[in-house]
Amino acid sequence: MRYPPHLTLAIGALLSIAVALPAQVRTGAISGTVHDSAGHPIPFVEVTAIKAARSVRSDSLGHFLINDIPAANSDISFRRLSFAPVILLIAVPPEDTTEVEVTLGYVATQLTGVVVQEHPEQLRTLVAFESRRVEGLGRFITRAQIEKRNPLRLTDMLRSIPGTMIITGDNGRSAVRFTRGTSPRCAPQYIVDGMQAANFTLDDMPPTDVEGIELYSGSAGVPPEYNRLFGTSSMCGTVIIWSRIPGHKTATP
Repeated sequence: MRYPPHLTLAIGALLSIAVALPAQVRTGAISGTVHDSAGHPIPFVEVTAIKAARSVRSDSLGHFLINDIPAANSDISFRRLSFAPVILLIAVPPEDTTEVEVTLGYVATQLTGVVVQEHPEQLRTLVAFESRRVEGLGRFITRAQIEKRNPLRLTDMLRSIPGTMIITGDNGRSAVRFTRGTSPRCAPQYIVDGMQAANFTLDDMPPTDVEGIELYSGSAGVPPEYNRLFGTSSMCGTVIIWSRIPGHKTATP
C-alpha cells in the first residue's frame, strides 16, 4: 500500500522522535538497619551502591535509606571503622523498596611484635600534633575547623587544601590523593591513633569521631617515629588521624 507523501513524512518524524528518546531507567530503593553481633545499632555506617555510585550513612539507630538505584541485582557495600566491611548482592525491584538487616562484625588490627608505649598526657593534649602544626611540617585539620565546617564526610575537609584532590574510585567511594608527583592510582598510607590502618579510606571515620588530621604529600616531613615503627614511608603520601579524646577541649584553628 502506498501512503500519501505528507503521511509518510509524519510517520517518519514520529519514528525519529521515538528513536531519539532514551529508554527510561526504572529504579528502586533499599532500606534497612545495620547492627553488631549483639544486636546494637551501628551509626555512621557508609552504605554504597557501588555501580550507581550512590552513598548514604546510617543514622543513630542504624537505619539507612538509599534511593534511585537501578532496578537489578546490585552490589551494596557496608563500611565502618572497627568493623569488617561487607558487600551484599541485593535485588532491587522497580518502583519498590527492599528491606534488609545487616550485621557487621568487629575487627581488631594486630601488630605482631609491636608494643606501643602510651603517654597519657600527650594523648590527652595532643602535644605532638600541636607541635608539628605550629612548625608547619605538613598540613593540618583541627577539631575546631571540623566543627566550624560541619562536613558530612571527612573528604569534604580536604577539597580546599592545596596539593590534595578527591577522586572517585572504581567502587564509587571517594579517595584521597596527593597531587605532587604522584599517580592518581597512588594511594597514601593511613595511620589512626598511632597504628597503621590497612584497607582504609578517610571516609571510613565519621567527622564527629576525629580530633585532628595530619597530611604529608610525600616521605619528607612524616614523623620519624612512624617510619621506625612500621618500617616504611609511603612515597604516595601519609594521612595521620587522631580520634576524639573524651574531655579534651576543642583545638584552636
